[in-house]
Amino acid sequence: MLTVAERRCKDCGTLLGPGREDRQYCDSACKTNYNNRRRRENQEASLQPEAEQLSIPDYITRIQEIQLNNRRILEGLCSEEKAGSIRVRDLVGKGFNPKFFTSEAEPTGSGNVYRFCFEYGYRLEENGAAVIACRKREVS
Repeated sequence: MLTVAERRCKDCGTLLGPGREDRQYCDSACKTNYNNRRRRENQEASLQPEAEQLSIPDYITRIQEIQLNNRRILEGLCSEEKAGSIRVRDLVGKGFNPKFFTSEAEPTGSGNVYRFCFEYGYRLEENGAAVIACRKREVS
């Protein structure tokens, strides 16, 4: 005896009636709905960034690259004789990442704290500016 497998619509799950054996949807509306939902799910999945897994040496190398980039940016904004000044948003716009620095100096007499990327440092002003300064290299 020949048995016929029950076929159901891929979208709504209703039992498919008579028709072609390879039919997958009960009507064109279900087919459109199913394909739109799949396309939307695929787009959402592709928009979610996958966290890049770095090994410890790669992680350290990446931090060093950020710090060297910060130093290069600060170096271009001041000289050893004269401090420079720039708005923080412009500094960040140049690619500066304020989360990474090599040292933080003790507060000055006026309470200012300098963060350094090697020999180039900056302090944040209340008006949204960053004052860039250079200290002599401590290691020759």
